[in-house]
Amino acid sequence: MCEWATVLVRFLCVLQSLTMLRKFSLQEVSAKPQDRLLDILFDDPWINAAKQVLSRWDYVKLKQVRLQGIISVIFCKRTHLIHIRGIQTRYTRTGLGGIWGNKGGVSVRFNAYGCSLCIVNSHLAAHDEDLDQRIYEYNNIVDTQNFVDSQSKNILTHDYVFWMGDLNFRINDFSNEEVKLLIEKENYTPLLAKDQLLQVMKTGEAFSEFTEKSPTFAPTYRFVIDSENYDYLNRKPAWTDRILYRFTQNAYEQVLLNLKQHHYKTHPLYLQSDHKPVSSMFSVKVFAEPQEDLVTFLPLRNWKTNSDGTAYYRTAAGTQLKSWDWIGLYREKFGSIDEYLCYVWASTRPQETQQSIDNVFPASVSRVGQGQGNKARSDWLRYQVTFADQTLLVPGVYQLIYISSSFDDVLGMSDLFEIQRG
Repeated sequence: MCEWATVLVRFLCVLQSLTMLRKFSLQEVSAKPQDRLLDILFDDPWINAAKQVLSRWDYVKLKQVRLQGIISVIFCKRTHLIHIRGIQTRYTRTGLGGIWGNKGGVSVRFNAYGCSLCIVNSHLAAHDEDLDQRIYEYNNIVDTQNFVDSQSKNILTHDYVFWMGDLNFRINDFSNEEVKLLIEKENYTPLLAKDQLLQVMKTGEAFSEFTEKSPTFAPTYRFVIDSENYDYLNRKPAWTDRILYRFTQNAYEQVLLNLKQHHYKTHPLYLQSDHKPVSSMFSVKVFAEPQEDLVTFLPLRNWKTNSDGTAYYRTAAGTQLKSWDWIGLYREKFGSIDEYLCYVWASTRPQETQQSIDNVFPASVSRVGQGQGNKARSDWLRYQVTFADQTLLVPGVYQLIYISSSFDDVLGMSDLFEIQRG
């Protein structure tokens, strides 16, 4: 059995609307010892299924975090990878007084086009009578998760925050029979008036910092598995699966951030769980031209198997390259940042004069990276690395990616190039 909630975040960049990120949150994924062992070597089957579907639209798995059966995974459009910065994950156990991870929360934070985002997936305490425990667990997650970022040190200080999952809040005061009659009439207003989550948001006990679009769909729990029928005999239906958000409109001087929620809905045709999944789509405003350190690769030519392969790349003067940065060799259409075939440590020592740069980096090469287009050519610095012949074994189409040692940020991606048989 698996419970799940999904969110799709759409970023507005310049004047175009770009579906940049997709975020999936799962709860109660199988966490048996043999499953966790396989996770070390392979992605969870749920994540693999998502990768296969999203690969059709050129999405790459950016990051995942797991706490027993609670999983969060973020996919990013390949073309936007170089504008994601500072990815960090955290988790908080709340089961058995914080000892066990069957309940708790996981989060992923990052900067996208200069704005900070934090996405939280939580599975809180179950049962109608455990409202106080759910309130405690929410506040515990907020208080204990801290990040290495001067502007976004905790969950609530990010520009945009999305919180989702099986929050397990129930409906007070109504009996099972009364709930059943109101659901059959699609009269959800009286039930939402007694919804525990909405009540604690009003009192300020939990989630008061967040906003939720009022659900217009039927309660998502509890169903008879493999059916669309509620399990009225064992549980009173409730909106346990939720997606909430917050954003700081005045986070920057002379710039107003903005968020728009396009839909918030459930998917009753999925029958594999006693929950129905929920999804939402958001547009958020980010910076059109953030000032980011970027690496630009020269065109890669004449790479052959059984021969060394040389790569050149350049940066603007002042770009912070570190000694533990690395460059990975990836197959065309790789599905995850983790899928590199081999790597070399990046060079951080410029090797060429300006004249040499002009010879190998002609003026016709215009892919200089966002934020570097106005740099004078005298500011360019060029570097060189070599992949040894034993790593270049199979002909095909490949790509080089420059990965920063700080948070595994993608600072640059080469064009696709061919390795031919030597």
